[in-house]
Formats: sequence, C-alpha cells, structure tokens
Amino acid sequence: MEGKHVLKRLIICDIDNTLLPPGGVISDVTREALAELPPDTGFSIATGRSFHVVRKFVEDLHLWFPVITSNGAQVYDYSSGKPVYESCFTKRAASFVFSTLLAMDFDFVAYGLKGVYFRRGSTHMDFFLNYNASVREEIRAPLIPFDEDHLGFVPENLTKILVYFPTDSLRQQLASDPELEITASMHHVIDIMPKGATKGNAVIALAEYLKVPLSDTYCFGDNDNDISMFTCGAVGVAMGNATEEAKRHASIITRTCKDDGVAYAIRHLL
Repeated sequence: MEGKHVLKRLIICDIDNTLLPPGGVISDVTREALAELPPDTGFSIATGRSFHVVRKFVEDLHLWFPVITSNGAQVYDYSSGKPVYESCFTKRAASFVFSTLLAMDFDFVAYGLKGVYFRRGSTHMDFFLNYNASVREEIRAPLIPFDEDHLGFVPENLTKILVYFPTDSLRQQLASDPELEITASMHHVIDIMPKGATKGNAVIALAEYLKVPLSDTYCFGDNDNDISMFTCGAVGVAMGNATEEAKRHASIITRTCKDDGVAYAIRHLL
C-alpha cells in the first residue's frame, strides 16, 4: 500500500460501523484482507472525526495516503503534516453558528487546526478523553475550552461543528444559511460543515490527487453521511448494517461490519 507505486485502484472506508465495530477493534480478518491488497491498490479512510483523533488509525493500519476527515471538509496528509484539500468556515458563517448554539444553549464541539474546541461543562467529552487515553502523549488531540465571552472569535481553519441532541427548530435555522452543509453521522447528533464539504467531494479531491479514476475508486460506508461517496462517481459499497437510504444509493451491498463486510467485499465482490 505504499505511496511510491502507481495506483490503478483506490479503496476508501468509513471508520465507525464500517471498519470498526461498535465498542470493538478492527478484526484480524479485515487486517489480513487489507494486507493482501496489491501494490497498485491504494487504501485510505473517510471519517467524520477530526484529523486530531484519526492518527492512531493511520499508524495502526500503516496508511501511506492522505485521509478524509471532518466529513469531507479536509483531506489530511500525515506524512507532510498538512491538508492537501480543505474547506473551512468563513468567519461570518462560524460566528452565526456559534451565536445560534450559545443563544439556544446547545452542547457542541468544533474541529479546528489547533485542536478540538468544546463548551465548558460539556457532558460529551468522553470520546475525546478516551481517545487521548489510548494513544501516546505526542499524538493526543488538544482539547481547548471555547471562549464564550468573545463571540467574534473563530478558531483557525475551522472545518466542522458537532451539535448534540439538536432540535428540528435548530436544524431549520441552520439550514437556512447558504454557507452551511448539514448532515448526520450518528444518532442524536448533527454535523455542520462549510457548504460543499461532503465526503463525496473529498473523494473526488483525493482520487484526483492520487490520479486514480473515480470509476476505479470504491467507497465503503454505513450511514447517510456516506451517501455522497456513493453518488460522486465512485463505486459505492454499503455495509449490511447500513441505513436503508445508504443502501439505496450503493452499487454493492456487502456483509455487516461485525461479519467483516469490508474484507468480504475486497475478496469476493470488487
């Protein structure tokens, strides 16, 4: 899977409930299937997570290529320590989101260049704290309290804002802003990104960067935020545990994540 080879094919996988079962680890069967990929097949991941909390997967899977993070707002190259593609909020759009969330008293985190910003007193930091506890100190995600006293403050290179337990009223208010992209990657949470920031557009950017045709790019996913990967010109592979809407847009449906659906598709369906 080394980057020095000329690529003929590219495989891109969502992490949670695609490569990684809930509360589990990436299986040996999946690891073996990835290790068996020929040198002309590249492998990368596409996730809603910040690049600050993906590094351990990059190291664990020995990924050589840039990875898609923040639901497509960023394609990050860990070898160079910078993005090869990025879509960031304008200051106006970010300020609108923050002022709206604070006025309506929603809990949120935001992904920026310098770290993960969170509301003081947030009750949803376990994911980030557990990640940091699982990795060595130098690759832990910086966790930064959001400065609620200065609403004009916008973190540097902000790519995503994650809101917990949103209401329909909030969704409607945010959806009215033409500079925002709204999606969901898990229950009771919405992901807010700059308009046009989708996993699908990031797949196009990564495939172009690696000079692999979209027709030879295979994207695995399980949730509605993966649909844009299935409809961008790449070949969409839905997990057996995917939402019905995601399955409807996929070209291939494989086994569930718990049943090593990624490995099965690589060996038998692609």
